[in-house]
Amino acid sequence: MLLTAIGIYFLSDWSQQVAGMVLVASLAGLGMVLMSSFPIALFLEWARAQNPSE
Repeated sequence: MLLTAIGIYFLSDWSQQVAGMVLVASLAGLGMVLMSSFPIALFLEWARAQNPSE
């Protein structure tokens, strides 16, 4: 999503219109939120897999 927003922003004139600005901002925001939660999920999965007796 983030890459799509960057592509629309730099490669299209659509980002100069209000609807394009809203689309770029929405895609960028959602893309960054999805990316930020992935490392947290990996850490939680790793933490659950640890053996507590060590």
